[in-house]
Amino acid sequence: MKLPWSIQEIAEVIGEENAVHLIKSLPTYNEGGTTRTILYVPKSLKPNHRLVEILGWETASKLVEGFGGEILKPANANSIERRDRDALIVRLANDDMKPVDISKAVNITARQVRNILRRRETPGEELRAANDA
Repeated sequence: MKLPWSIQEIAEVIGEENAVHLIKSLPTYNEGGTTRTILYVPKSLKPNHRLVEILGWETASKLVEGFGGEILKPANANSIERRDRDALIVRLANDDMKPVDISKAVNITARQVRNILRRRETPGEELRAANDA
């Protein structure tokens, strides 16, 4: 899976699966109509820290070793879920499913499905989270 660079940076330290799990576990907040995620990585861990609850001691320790004392602002889980949804849409379209049927299956409009398929066909255009500019 191709991740936004802000999540990929975390994945390089704790692994892709752990990074995705972490991002999906983090709370979000709204700022100016945009959903954001923020993560403070402490310089040292205590056994009852939230990162240990989410990732386990060993993986949380790797995160502290790589980013201890930093405030990270990774892309939020919406960007990951959107990529998964878009990949599903492409697979269904490749299986000759009509956009109107795909739209019902993934609960978006047929127009959105067509736009996603059109973007996927445009060479060199990469979908990425807004805060990965």
